[in-house]
Amino acid sequence: MEILNRKLIKAEARSFIGQDKRWLKMALACLPLFILQGAVSSGVSFVVRIGNNDNLSFNTSVGGPLISLLFIPFTFAIAGYFLNHLRGFNPEWKSIYKEGIDNYGKYFAVGFMTNLSIFLWTLLFIIPGIIKEFEYFFVGQIIHDNPNLDYKQAKDLSGRMTKGFKGQLFIMGLSFILWYMLVGITFGIALLYVSPYISCTTAMYYENLKHNAIVTGIARPEEFGIVPVQEEAETNEYEPAVAPSYIKNEVSDIQTPEVIEESAKTEVLEEEPAEAQEEQTDIEE
Repeated sequence: MEILNRKLIKAEARSFIGQDKRWLKMALACLPLFILQGAVSSGVSFVVRIGNNDNLSFNTSVGGPLISLLFIPFTFAIAGYFLNHLRGFNPEWKSIYKEGIDNYGKYFAVGFMTNLSIFLWTLLFIIPGIIKEFEYFFVGQIIHDNPNLDYKQAKDLSGRMTKGFKGQLFIMGLSFILWYMLVGITFGIALLYVSPYISCTTAMYYENLKHNAIVTGIARPEEFGIVPVQEEAETNEYEPAVAPSYIKNEVSDIQTPEVIEESAKTEVLEEEPAEAQEEQTDIEE
């Protein structure tokens, strides 16, 4: 069984953002943030140039990453924005900025510690850093779904989700190389389409692996912020993890122990009448 079907998911992502030119709405929602981040980075660069030409390297080697860290909360909010679109909530563009501001402290702490961990692993060698980058690939989506988690819990959950799939995530990233080249050729204009395309594909990968983690017992539903249907119920019943349309065919053959047991009972009930009928025939003869 193939949990991640890259071609199928990417085709679904293109179809999704293509409906009523949804990609344009998504791109415009994120555009103010990209402009602000670019303006801040340009401002830092200008100040460094005025201050001391010997420090020009600060802008590229240190300044850029530092500015990116300041915008991590909004990066997590953007991840949540695309998830909410996939889930049919049709969020407003303002939800990105509201979520980022309201959760700035928590999102920043989680993002900073996660990036610091990846950086420290990179200092050992490049490859361990790359591995950790994909191991913590879904920390932003996880913390959006359950802000009560701390960064260690979010990293652990992302690690369990991506175990055995990091190579496929790497290939997914490589598959967008031509799209990145298109962005460069068009001087960034193509980013209006490419950014929603990549973000939706990433969100679909998350939903796919999240569903797989729940149905296979890798993670508990409450870790993703899924609460019991009735908190005071004696049985611990949860809202069913509904598989999105783009993964139903991929995980439809996964059976939980309860399903297998129920199926066995049904087979026994179907066999009993046939056996009884054979015994009756023997008696009559």
